[in-house]
Amino acid sequence: MRFLKLLTKSLFGWAILCAGGPAWGQTTGAGAGAKSGNTSTNGRATAPVARRQPPRMAASPSIRQKVNDLVEEVLTTEVELEVVKRRAKILRMKLPIFRTAIADPSIVDVVPFGTREVEFIGKETGSTTVTVWTGTELDPQLLTVLITVIKDDAVDHQRRMEYGELQVMINELFPNSRVQLIPIADKVILRGQARDEQEATQILSIVQENSGNQANGLNGFGSTVSNGPVAEAFPDASTLPASNLINMLEVPGEKQVMLKVRIAELSRSAVRSLGVDFDLSVGDFGLNSLLGAGGNVLLSGTFSADSFNLMLSAMESNGSAKILAEPNLVVLSGRTANFLSGGEFAVPTIVGVGGAQAATTTFKGFGTQVAFTPTVLDKDRIRLQVSPSFSTVNPNISVNGIFGLDSRTVTTTVDLREGQVLAIAGLIQEQQRGDIDKIPFLGDIPILNTLTSNKSISRDETELVILVSPELVHPLEPEQAPPILPGMEVTEPVDLDFYFFGDIEGRPEWDHRSTVWPLYRSRLRRAGGAEVIRSSEGYYLQGDSGFSY
Repeated sequence: MRFLKLLTKSLFGWAILCAGGPAWGQTTGAGAGAKSGNTSTNGRATAPVARRQPPRMAASPSIRQKVNDLVEEVLTTEVELEVVKRRAKILRMKLPIFRTAIADPSIVDVVPFGTREVEFIGKETGSTTVTVWTGTELDPQLLTVLITVIKDDAVDHQRRMEYGELQVMINELFPNSRVQLIPIADKVILRGQARDEQEATQILSIVQENSGNQANGLNGFGSTVSNGPVAEAFPDASTLPASNLINMLEVPGEKQVMLKVRIAELSRSAVRSLGVDFDLSVGDFGLNSLLGAGGNVLLSGTFSADSFNLMLSAMESNGSAKILAEPNLVVLSGRTANFLSGGEFAVPTIVGVGGAQAATTTFKGFGTQVAFTPTVLDKDRIRLQVSPSFSTVNPNISVNGIFGLDSRTVTTTVDLREGQVLAIAGLIQEQQRGDIDKIPFLGDIPILNTLTSNKSISRDETELVILVSPELVHPLEPEQAPPILPGMEVTEPVDLDFYFFGDIEGRPEWDHRSTVWPLYRSRLRRAGGAEVIRSSEGYYLQGDSGFSY
């Protein structure tokens, strides 16, 4: 058997040699030098795997001839210069300079002086190329300069020293806060912990005055402000403007504010009207409903007997309406919470240019809208900005069938302690309207005007009161959540309670379901109610709870 294997290998190797390939165990080319590394796991030599190189497209003779005819020379970088950021170097040429070109103007600025001098001013760190044409336009000489702008170590050291002094000053001004200023490149990181929102806002204002745009301030790395801003809401990273300041300052304590709002609106209306209407018929001539629309006299022929009908109308009505809303809004400090009690109407908008137009619909709210923005200033002091708006639809003001709004808006900002109440009252609106329809000339005569006219007077009064009380809150743990919510114990009455006793609510311990067949309902009650099945469902099934039985 072993003899047959050796004979087979010999014949196979002889066949490879006859075919002009490598013998068994041999390699060619680059694989010969790496023979020792090309072994399999069982120790047998394997043929090396040659890497394929992507084929290179050889240029045709016509293309090479075209390039030789058009391209004279490809210029590369000939001179390398290093320029410190915000500093300059002057290059003086032997021949006059008549043209310059910059690859990236944001890195370096080129300023010519006279005809043979040019200045390179470093603006931002990086590298770029500047090409300079000298001589004459008929016989130009080109020079390509690679300019690398580097940072100034001395300026960075001075900047760190000045920010260190500013850090010490801030910590002395605010001993209850700990602040650290870390300059990195052209930015500064403000990190640490402030005592409250007010100190955090003041610290942020001081640092912003010295780390704004790179124009003034600390050795040219900040911006100066003549009048310091008043400490307002402490901004977060999403509201900070784009500047050189990275705010990582933290404020401990509760950051969520619950606003207890009570909105009460009382509307009163009164309408008084007095009018006379009569029909007069004499033979085939008649006057019917003298007081028609707009007081027009209507003439018509009648065929009834002579008659005279008179109707005197006097009416007085009063009405009142009360609207009371007590929403509780929870919002983060510095963010805005909105409340709307009213409705919305559609406002179509045409967008597009020319023939490519499309109609979109937006909804505009009306009614009672209130926007609250609380800001925690201290442990129990809250700055509250309230912007209530009250609007009603006015059908007399319309554009393309879209009604207008009659609005009343108030904006105020106050400081409150936790639990104190802000009252916005006295928002009273009065509307009075009078209408009269009369017969010309007769309606202007005293006493007769009562018999020949129809008049009405209406008056509307609206008074609105808003009470807002802020409180600091924190989320509840799962075990602190109330187990029973409003409506959870309301069940459907059984047939006996509904038909015989007239009950519309069932017993809390009976989960009657009229949507299933009666025999199954009795089985549920005998099994101990639906709680047993629901507990089994929660143990064996995963997902949202529902009616699966």
